[in-house]
Amino acid sequence: MNPIKWLVAVLALVGLVALAAAITYFTVPAHSLPSFLGTLHPGKSHRTHRGAAALVIAVVLWVVAVVIYFANARSARRVGTGTSGSAPQA
Repeated sequence: MNPIKWLVAVLALVGLVALAAAITYFTVPAHSLPSFLGTLHPGKSHRTHRGAAALVIAVVLWVVAVVIYFANARSARRVGTGTSGSAPQA
C-alpha cells in the first residue's frame, strides 16, 4: 500500500473518531461524559461548542481525505496513460 493511501486511511479514521466524539457530546448529558473528553462545568454551553467543533473537524478531515484520494487517483491515471507505445511524434 502506498503512503498516500495510508494517509487517506488515517485521515478517514481520525475523522471517524471525531464524529464519535461529536455524537457523544451531543447525546450524553454533561455529568455523564467520559473523563477522556474533558470536564465540563454545569450551566456552560461548552458541550455544544465542543460537539460542533468535533463535527467540523470530522467533515474537514473527510474532505481532505477525499481530495487527496482523487488527486492521487487522477495522477496515477495520467502516469498510466503516457505516450509510450504510441506513434512516433513528427
